[in-house]
Formats: sequence, structure tokens, C-alpha cells
Amino acid sequence: MPAKVIITTGDPAGCGPDITVRAIEFLLRQKTFKNVKFIVIGDEKILTRLATFKKISGRLTFIDNNTSGIDKVKPGKPSRITGRASLDYINKALGIASDKKITIVTAPVSKEAVALTLPGFCGHTEYLADYFKVKNYEMMMVSEKLKVVLMTRHVPLVKVPALLERQKIAKTINLTRAALKKLFKIKKPRLVMASFNPHAGVDTFLGKEEKELLAAARLFKEGVFGPYPCDTLFTEDALKKYDCVICSYHDQGMIPLKLLAFETAVNLTIGLPVIRTSPDHGTAFGLMRQGKKPFISSMIEAIKLAVKLSNK
Repeated sequence: MPAKVIITTGDPAGCGPDITVRAIEFLLRQKTFKNVKFIVIGDEKILTRLATFKKISGRLTFIDNNTSGIDKVKPGKPSRITGRASLDYINKALGIASDKKITIVTAPVSKEAVALTLPGFCGHTEYLADYFKVKNYEMMMVSEKLKVVLMTRHVPLVKVPALLERQKIAKTINLTRAALKKLFKIKKPRLVMASFNPHAGVDTFLGKEEKELLAAARLFKEGVFGPYPCDTLFTEDALKKYDCVICSYHDQGMIPLKLLAFETAVNLTIGLPVIRTSPDHGTAFGLMRQGKKPFISSMIEAIKLAVKLSNK
């Protein structure tokens, strides 16, 4: 087990504080996690609202950001204050993890709220890559049934074709193969690429985008398949043949992933010098406004995967 896992609690108005403390409480009941040191970064005035935090506070290290005005924050109502706090939590975690030996798990933030303090902020993935000065990185979504890598993330669909260039695709394939070998101990990873256009694939008609995907695949001697039509690629039988699906755009990978593993999938950033995971969902502001409890299974899996990969 790793000595330390840092968890940032995400937007204080969102589900992050709640799912963080309830997931830790759940894991502390398991023998394999009793030696893990949990470092939680958030605001005490937010977390002390939660009965679970009071129960486990003595079993973790808590770093209080002491955000000015945080006591005014209401569940489900993000603001400049919650965005600034979210960013502070991330920065504090990165300061602690500067030795690159500590695992980071991030609870969901609101990109819009953070952007009120940091214009242009588009998510944890890009922010962390910029911090570590990493150019080659990707978002890998991990579940028991399916792993997908998204070659483009939060960009309008109309801009995706211009980004599907064979050298960029080849870099993504290389990075994915390396991550599967190093982190998941898969000796000979089998990757498959989903076509961009409907019904387009190696044995049917090819659009401009498929030609770039195919050209990138042919740079590798083995282990890279496709592009294949994605309307048949995500069937149970097809997925048994491959270790990871390379997707051209965000929803192409996220829709099947959430259909197959909505409450258990994990977001893993590959290419960073540290392990970073997060749950596969957002801030759940709607649930928080209604006073409902969000599910914690994805956060549990994010922590478990982070610990597992750190050991490797």
C-alpha cells in the first residue's frame, strides 16, 4: 500500500465533500486500507456539516483551506468563492505531491466556477498537465468491462476532424500502450480505434478522418486494430477482443462507458509523473440542492484504482 493518498474535495457546493468522506469511511473498514494515510484537502466549515467527517476526522490528515466567505456557500449553488476554493485545493495537493511519490484523487469541480478565478480553465486534466509541463497526456476512462481513451476532450464536435492528425493519433496510441503495460501489466496490449464517421471502417468506405486513423495504425506492426464502426464496436463480444478503445471524441467514448459502468467508472490521467484519478461524474449540483445523497461507488473505485496503480 502507498503511504499517502491526497484527496481534494472538489467544489464545496457540489457532491465532492460528501462522497470523499463517505468513500474513506467505507474503505477504512477494509483491512487492505488500514495502513493508507489519507490526506484530505478542503474547508473545515464545509466538512463539519457532514456527520461522517466528524466520525472519521481522527483517522485522516485534514488540511483546512480556510477560504474566506466559505461559510456562506449553500449546497448546489456554485460561485466565485467555490471556484477559488476548488483551485486552491488542487494547488495545495500539487505542492504536497511535488516529490512525485504521492497519489492524487480529485473530487469533481465546476469548470465554470473555477474559470471565474482562472479564465480559460477547462478541467483537472489540462491543468495538471500544464503544472507538470507534460505535452503528451490523455484521459483514460477505466471500468471492469471497458477502457477508453479520448483523443479529443472538451472541444466542439465540429473542431474534432482537424485534430485527428496521424502523428497525434500515433502519440496517443504509444502513450496508451505504455500505460497499459506499466500500470495494468498487460504485456501485449490490444488497442482498437473507433471510426469517426457512421459505418466507416477498414473494410468499408473511409472518410478523411478514417484515413488518418488507418495511417496511424499502420505505423505499428501489431496490437492496433481498426478503425471500426463504433455502432458495433461496443458490443460485449467485440470488447472481449481488446484491452482499450481509442475514441475520436468525448461522447463517442463516454456514452458507452456510462451505459456499461455509470456508477463505477474512473477517470485516470495517463502521461503524468504522478497517479491521478477521479470519479467519472460531475458535481451533482442538482442533487445537492435537493438535499439528496449522491452515490459514492465511483469515488470508492477512484481511490482503489489510485492505490492499486501506485503499488505498481
